[in-house]
Amino acid sequence: MGDSIRILIIEDNIRDVRLIQEMLKDVERFNFEFFHVERLDKGLECLENDEFDVLLLDLNLPDNTGFDTFIKAHNSKSNLPIVILSGESDEETAIEAVHQGAQDYLMKGEVDGKLLARSIFYAIERKSTQEELIKHRDHLEELVEKRTLGLKEANKKLRREINERKLAEEEIRASLEEKKILLDEIQERIQNSLHTIISIIDAEYFQNGQKNPQDFNQEIQNRAKAVELINEKLYQSEDFAMIDFACYIRELTSYLFDYYGIDSDLISFKMDVEGIPLDIDVAIPCGLIINEIVTNSLKHAFPDGRRGQIDIKFHSDNSKTVLTVSDNGIGLKKEIDIEKTETSGLRLVNKLVKQLNGKIEVSTLEGTEFKIIF
Repeated sequence: MGDSIRILIIEDNIRDVRLIQEMLKDVERFNFEFFHVERLDKGLECLENDEFDVLLLDLNLPDNTGFDTFIKAHNSKSNLPIVILSGESDEETAIEAVHQGAQDYLMKGEVDGKLLARSIFYAIERKSTQEELIKHRDHLEELVEKRTLGLKEANKKLRREINERKLAEEEIRASLEEKKILLDEIQERIQNSLHTIISIIDAEYFQNGQKNPQDFNQEIQNRAKAVELINEKLYQSEDFAMIDFACYIRELTSYLFDYYGIDSDLISFKMDVEGIPLDIDVAIPCGLIINEIVTNSLKHAFPDGRRGQIDIKFHSDNSKTVLTVSDNGIGLKKEIDIEKTETSGLRLVNKLVKQLNGKIEVSTLEGTEFKIIF
């Protein structure tokens, strides 16, 4: 999505089109560029020859009516977010449309400019997140295919060893099944973490419609990057379920320092992390927690060129694991209740700590320190 949002409207009622344009012109935070056609066939032609950010679609058109209108538009360009604007209140159609890929179903006459703008922006962002998830899934499937080809080649060689042939075939078959199950579990866990992020984004956006879209997009990008790095470490790992967490922390913090243009001469980073591998159930929530807290420190703890340091400690024994993220910046203006905070990042941290079945302690005596014990 660039400086303006390109909207294709397929609607045969010109008064409804003008009403949509007028409502969205009143939304100052966005710049909308409108394209309008009255028939589905003209709309499909536009989709084939041009690029748009979102499609506003009426289901009842001169050349096509009903749910089939959406199906044809969706099949024409499945990666384009579609918001249905209907004059009929049909709950079954609304549910089926969302199930089949529509991003929203709104009733004409029941929306205003802010609601419509939020629906459009969220539809674009959610579709982008879904595309990223599909990309991760395809990458995992590609990895399975590559591993499978390697195992098949090994199987051919083992077959030439007559005395061990049957044993070798059983071992390879079992190994393939084990890795497939493991990949399915990893994909499910990554999806769960992304769904947690999406739920926070959803709640925050509808509760605070005034948030700057650029800042909003930065938060989404950084959270997705934290999960993406987990994937990269898994691909590089000898053990398909474990990652080198110390290496992960270095790369994540380096990414955040670069992303926010931090001068390392002003703000330094210190890490005290045991060189232990972590399984994905622990690595994903810990990585997202570190992303949220370090991001908050970089943005708020060192104003006006203030010098300082960010520290990350991670230690584990047989009874408990402690993750500490702290800075010696200006500290918080007041004590915070992590259970009642309205900040999306801290709400996400609180959810992730609960996912780890842990507890969190916040200290503001010297700078700010978050200690997660699980």
